[in-house]
Amino acid sequence: MKHKSLTRYSLLVFLAAASCTKLDEKALLYDQVTEDSFYKTDKQLAAAVGAAYSSIYGYNGAFFNLNEVTTDEVVVPTRGADWGDGGHWVRLKTHKTNSTDSQPANGWSLGFGGVTTCNKILAALAVSKSPTAATYVAELKCLRAIYYYWLLDLFGNVPITTDFSDTKPPATKSRAEVYAFIESELLANIEKLPKIGTGDGPYYGRVTYYVAEATLAKLYLNAQTYTGTPQYDKALAACDVIINSGKYTLMNNYADNFSRNNTSSTESIWAIPFDGVKAGGFNMNMETLHLQSQNTYQMNNQPWNGFASVQEFYQSYIDPAQNPGPQGTVVGLDPKGTPTTGTLDKRMLNNFLVGPQYQADGVTPLTDGGADVTDPNGPPITFTPYINELQPNAWRQAGARIGKWQFYKGMQTSLDNDLAIYRYADILLMKAELLARKSGNWNDPVTLALVNQIRTVHGGVAPFTSLTPSIFLAERGREMFAESYRRQDMIRFGVYNDAYRFHPADPDAHVNIFPVPEPQINANPNLKQNPGY
Repeated sequence: MKHKSLTRYSLLVFLAAASCTKLDEKALLYDQVTEDSFYKTDKQLAAAVGAAYSSIYGYNGAFFNLNEVTTDEVVVPTRGADWGDGGHWVRLKTHKTNSTDSQPANGWSLGFGGVTTCNKILAALAVSKSPTAATYVAELKCLRAIYYYWLLDLFGNVPITTDFSDTKPPATKSRAEVYAFIESELLANIEKLPKIGTGDGPYYGRVTYYVAEATLAKLYLNAQTYTGTPQYDKALAACDVIINSGKYTLMNNYADNFSRNNTSSTESIWAIPFDGVKAGGFNMNMETLHLQSQNTYQMNNQPWNGFASVQEFYQSYIDPAQNPGPQGTVVGLDPKGTPTTGTLDKRMLNNFLVGPQYQADGVTPLTDGGADVTDPNGPPITFTPYINELQPNAWRQAGARIGKWQFYKGMQTSLDNDLAIYRYADILLMKAELLARKSGNWNDPVTLALVNQIRTVHGGVAPFTSLTPSIFLAERGREMFAESYRRQDMIRFGVYNDAYRFHPADPDAHVNIFPVPEPQINANPNLKQNPGY
């Protein structure tokens, strides 16, 4: 268990505090915002601003599900009585999510819960007599803009609310209007933020100048999706600010970005400082591991045996065209995931759990007495990339498990590992893509150099001699697997609506954004449902 600066910053004290999730609830709290009752001391101010970050502790649960399960990377099979959940996981995979499903509701609540808390604290800071209150305003406005960026990406057309005293139900704004608001808020406040880079200092986990630049880079990278107009130059400029700062470098060992004690990652631009006891919410271990994996890791609770990688994506790490490399020779995989010839990418070894599973002694096989009689592996638990079906009876041990973040003995329901929202390798790949799009040349020398730098350092595989959009997207997927950007990337490359494993081709692209949750529309008549839902 780690002791992080955000604990000193008093954020973790507020993680259990309830945030407003309906926009019309905020008026119930406004009468508390007076200069007599709010934020007289620096300690109270710091604690209050920490509360504005509490929503991001739902990031993995809300955004991972919406941005990964909907893609060619991740699947949640229905394993008999497990993970049926009214069919909403299958609907998520097949892009048939509806306005009553829980996953869009979770994303909406996270985003607007964060917006409402920022608005509440900004209102209180406006009447605070503390001389340091103004120093937090820019940070909170940029954090609010980030919450809106996530809402823009997921829902497109959403309300904009900045006045905590305004009790009128807000109306839906167009995606272009929301985009313009986010950009203007970030640009108006970014220069007031500290230019602090990697390190477990007082701003670890908080919005800094480089966090705001990374948000602008993401906003501009996807501008054509959001507004119909590309913004390659603006996106490149934001990437270059981060790259040229000299504050970030690639980690020589890819796995160190995702280890239990990863606070010193030189790639981390912005990370959520999770803690298994004091700051929970990152429970990938519970979501992906088999029930019997409790015995492997000596866990207090039994995992849920759900999330797995799609077989074709897992196999994309094996390139039969490459010469044998230092990690071994394999050329493909049989249906059980047994390697056969080619070069093995080191990131594959980190990102997945496959093969026979054992007790904590590493010798005694794990067994599953409830294994399906049709499962050819029988009771001995073997994680195989092959998944026999999406529903209703996927084998309980089927699917390569998501092992990207280090699992460790004695782990709690929530992991200690910090979760990077913005990572330096992502910025380098963004620049590579932007240069190619701007020039129309995917073999631009700088593009190739940037991609190959990551590929050789993190993957330990031979560099590319040429690129195409599909090769680049596949390589970006290998590096950024399970970091909650795949849906955004597939939309940008025009393949999100294609047919892939467990997902038939979409009849139209209205599914590229999610439905506004029905309870929100019922509570606010000024909201408009997204087209097609």
